[in-house]
Amino acid sequence: MKGSVKKFFISSLALTIVTFSALLAVGGVFHVYGQASAAAGVSSVTEHTTPGGNPWGTAFDSSGRVWVAMPGCDLAPSCPSSTAPGKLGLFDPVSHSWVTTVSLPKGYGQPLFVAIDQNGKVWFTMPVTNAIGRYDPSTTNVSQWAVPTASSGPWGLAIDSDGTIWFTEHYGNKIGSYDPDTNSFEEKATTATNSNPYGITVDKSDNIWFTENVDTVAQIGKYSSEGVLSEYKIRNTPTGGTGLTPHQITIDQNGNIWWSEGWVHAVGMLNPAAAQPGTNNGVKEYSYTPSCSSCGSHTSGIKAGKQGLIWLDDSLQNTFGSFPIGGGAFSFTNTAGHPHDGLNVDAQNRIWFDEEFANKLAVAIPSSVSVTATATSKPASPTPTPAPGTVLGQDTFQRANQSLWGKASDGQSWGGDANTNNVFSISNNSGRVSNTSSTSYSAVLGATASNTEVTTSGSISSFSNSNFGPVLRWTDGNNWYKAFIDGSSLTMQKKVNGATTIIKSVSFAAASATSYTIHFRITGSTLTANVWASAGTEPAGWMLTATDSSLTSGYGGLRTLTQSGTLTITSLVTKSL
Repeated sequence: MKGSVKKFFISSLALTIVTFSALLAVGGVFHVYGQASAAAGVSSVTEHTTPGGNPWGTAFDSSGRVWVAMPGCDLAPSCPSSTAPGKLGLFDPVSHSWVTTVSLPKGYGQPLFVAIDQNGKVWFTMPVTNAIGRYDPSTTNVSQWAVPTASSGPWGLAIDSDGTIWFTEHYGNKIGSYDPDTNSFEEKATTATNSNPYGITVDKSDNIWFTENVDTVAQIGKYSSEGVLSEYKIRNTPTGGTGLTPHQITIDQNGNIWWSEGWVHAVGMLNPAAAQPGTNNGVKEYSYTPSCSSCGSHTSGIKAGKQGLIWLDDSLQNTFGSFPIGGGAFSFTNTAGHPHDGLNVDAQNRIWFDEEFANKLAVAIPSSVSVTATATSKPASPTPTPAPGTVLGQDTFQRANQSLWGKASDGQSWGGDANTNNVFSISNNSGRVSNTSSTSYSAVLGATASNTEVTTSGSISSFSNSNFGPVLRWTDGNNWYKAFIDGSSLTMQKKVNGATTIIKSVSFAAASATSYTIHFRITGSTLTANVWASAGTEPAGWMLTATDSSLTSGYGGLRTLTQSGTLTITSLVTKSL
């Protein structure tokens, strides 16, 4: 490390998801404020589809363009070993276009966070392959360096004024640095052996600040430019099991340290002048009330703006908003697609954030910023009800083998029969429904809505007296619309008060053990459906269109009958329209 003898510290994470009921701060201050229905001063939000999947971290180059890391998978907390190398993308706010897309070569991992050095080179972390990487826009060369500690999971990323690259080691309970001039790494352990460092940032004096993410630790770490490690409690009371998981981290214009608090729908602040290591002196916490009581809450991205506001997002509430650094009220705006760690604020005070599950980069324009909104801009929504295009639920099924379907990749629990009947399981990163005999079962996800669509991909081991497909406006096993395939047809069906009726059907030959994607939509009384082999593309028009007004609202999900066979589902997304 240049100009210092910095020491490091290490920790590991065991993330605990709990339902928030009460939060106390002893020796610090915890504030609960009301929230407004729309983020104060936001005039528009514009979304841009990303050229890669699962956009994550963001950073700005010297021209104000936005680099985005696109791992192509949802790290929860890792990705399957078969996942292809990810991408980097550069978005130009002037031309409203992606001007560069970098597909990482074979042997590289999935980029998670990005940072730009003084020479315009793009650095990124790859936790799955345990390396940091660099892309040089002037030569288009890509390079990578393995982190010395195996399986340490380089995660958050920051660069100090000397050009030293700093990163958290999320799996390995360390923070580390890489000096490009000497081609050397340094790593040290944190005090706790289970802290799982997450976010990281650098202040004006080149002090390194980072979060210790697991709730049994729940601390803020500082590694000074003089090489002194200090750790600050967020609360003096035990935090294990509370869901307090400090996440991303930022510094406001007064030098105060702010962080998002994960599962407890709150942000925290530390005044360094009042801080004392080993205590929570100088700490304040500020909580908000989630507008959707059934959606879960996870405060993820956070960044200090230029006008005395802290900007944040809640990935499960599908909202972003602001909070005054001097205290006051939270203000939120509805968005879509799981906004999370990539929230950032540029030099013009525009708010950028990734929508991971919608594969979009969004920009919010505060009303005080003199930027002309494009024709694709949408007004900020003032209501907590699902906005058009809102992802109500999504599951990639990338998790450990288990009985039942548990929690989806978006953090929401599956409903219907998926968490009560043992025909449901997770196996090899897919959702399974096996041996239903002559009984049909349902799995639903997300909030209720009227105008919705479900897209799901999967295969069935045999179509003999079996079928599967998405459901809409599902309220229970006796009331739903369904679009399903049975090996010979694509069929629309309804069940109302226990009575089943075929609405419409069209011939479609489907083979067993072959993945198909079914897209089912309802708007008002109009139902439409498509199906295609997942290796291909969706038909240009609708294969089935019908009208029915029996059901008006409900959940989205899927329903299946497998007899003695097995249904394998690899993805499901339900959205409002």
